Amino acid sequence: MDRVYEPSSLQVILTAVVASAVVALGLASWSWSRAPRRLFVGTTATFVAIVLWRIVLTASNGANLDVDNQVLLGLSAEDVGSGVLAFLFTALPLGLAIDRTAPAQRVVRTALIAGVLAMAADRFL
Repeated sequence: MDRVYEPSSLQVILTAVVASAVVALGLASWSWSRAPRRLFVGTTATFVAIVLWRIVLTASNGANLDVDNQVLLGLSAEDVGSGVLAFLFTALPLGLAIDRTAPAQRVVRTALIAGVLAMAADRFL
């Protein structure tokens, strides 16, 4: 039986740290999301999303979700899951607590930046 690749805990943490740094750079490039609290939420959400998603995949024996799909630009379900969780974990605290009065478009755009960059970083790391 073939052994399925499982990244070590250190590899998962390093991936989450690098992805969080990429998200921080992306958020800093847009003036509205450059506010320290928004940067904090986006980078923290990205870190938590990647680590939590990898824990869920490991606990549920979901290593087969980390198979690159050439039709989808090499993205795997694991990469997409990281991006979706980063989006969700950024949008919820911003929209429901931190920036309740901000236009939804700005909150969603900030979360979208975090989600897409987290997914892209996870794809290449």
